[in-house]
Amino acid sequence: MKKLLPLLLIFASTQFTQAQSVTAIDKEKLLDYFQTQRYAEAAQYLQSSYKEDTKDPKEIAQLAYTYLMAGKLVEAEKNYLKLYAEKPGDIPGLFQLASINIRRGNNGKAKAYYQEIIKLDSNNFNVYKQLARIEKEQGEIMPMIRDLKKANQLNPTDADVAFDLSEFYFKANIFHKAEAVLEPALKADSTNFQLLKMKMPVSIGAKKYKQAIETGEKLLSYGDSSTFVLNNMGKSHFKLLEYQKALDYFLKVKNAALDNETLSYNIALSYRGLKDYKNAVPYLEKAIKEAISPGIASYYGLLGDSFENIDKNEQANASYKRGLLFDNNGSLYYNIALVYETKFNDKKNAISYYNQYLKTIDPKEQPKLIAFIKNKVDELKR
Repeated sequence: MKKLLPLLLIFASTQFTQAQSVTAIDKEKLLDYFQTQRYAEAAQYLQSSYKEDTKDPKEIAQLAYTYLMAGKLVEAEKNYLKLYAEKPGDIPGLFQLASINIRRGNNGKAKAYYQEIIKLDSNNFNVYKQLARIEKEQGEIMPMIRDLKKANQLNPTDADVAFDLSEFYFKANIFHKAEAVLEPALKADSTNFQLLKMKMPVSIGAKKYKQAIETGEKLLSYGDSSTFVLNNMGKSHFKLLEYQKALDYFLKVKNAALDNETLSYNIALSYRGLKDYKNAVPYLEKAIKEAISPGIASYYGLLGDSFENIDKNEQANASYKRGLLFDNNGSLYYNIALVYETKFNDKKNAISYYNQYLKTIDPKEQPKLIAFIKNKVDELKR
C-alpha cells in the first residue's frame, strides 16, 4: 500500500486538476479521502459533485476508478462501460473491465475483453497470463498451454508463468522442456521457493539426481525442511545407490503427513540396499497394509452375498474367503459357515467356520449370540 499511495495521489491530483475547469472539486478534501483509503466516501463525494448524466470522459474515468478502489464493482463497471462506448480501443479501460468481471466471477466476459486487447496489442504479456489463469480454472487445458507458451515467450522470467508451464511439462513427462522453462526464471530469481520445488522433481524425472540433491540442499539451507523436500532428497540419493543417505532422509519424514505407502516402500528398499532385511520386513508389511483399502473385506463380503443371491455359491464362498485375507472379519466366517451348512450340506466345514466365528465374538457383549452359535454347532455334530 505504501507504494500504491503515491501513485493514487498523482492520479488524483492530475485528473482532478484537469477537471476543475468544468466542476469545482475540493482537491484537498479528495486527496484526504485517498490518503486515508476512504474510497467509498471519495466516490460519494465525486458523484454528488458531478452531474448525474455527465458525459465528460475525465469525470467518468475518475468515478470509475474511485468506485473500483472502493470495491463497488457494479458502479465501477457501469462507468467503465460508458468510457468503452466512447473509446473501445482504450487498453487500460479494457483491462479494468476484464479485472472487474474476474472479481465478479464472470470469466466469459473477462476473456472477451482480454481478446479485444490482443486485437490491439498481440504481444501483451499480462493478457496471455490472465487468460491462462482463467483457462486453468475452467479446465481448458489446450488453450491454457497455448497462452502459457505465449506468455513465457514474451517474458521468460515471470515465476508464475514458468511454474505453471513447467508443471504441465513435468506431468506430461517432457522433462527437458520443463527444465528449459525453469532455467531463465531461476536465473532471474534463484531463491524462489516455488520454482526450486518444481525443479526438484523435474531433475529427478530427467535422471539428474545430483542436481535434484543440490536443489534440495539449497531449499534446506533456506529453512524449508518440508516433507516434500526431504522425500525428494531421499529419492535422489536412492537413485544414486546411496542407500544410507536415502534412508536418513526417508526416516525424517516417516511420521509426517506423506503418502505412507510410498514412503514405507522407499524405506524398505533402502534397508534392502543396505542388506538389512530384518528392518526391511516391517516397512514392507506397512506398505502392503497402507496399499489396501480398509473397506476391502466388506467389499468382498458384499460380492459374496451378491453371488449367493444368484445361486453362485462356489464364487460366494471364494469371495468371503478372499475377504478374510485382508481382515479377520467375523461376519465373513459366519457367511462361509452358513453357505457350507445350507447350500453344500457340508457339516464338517460349517462347524470349522462357526468355531472360528465364535473366536471373534466378545463374550461380555454378545453372550446370547455365543449361545446360539454353540447350539448350532452341537446340532451339526449330531
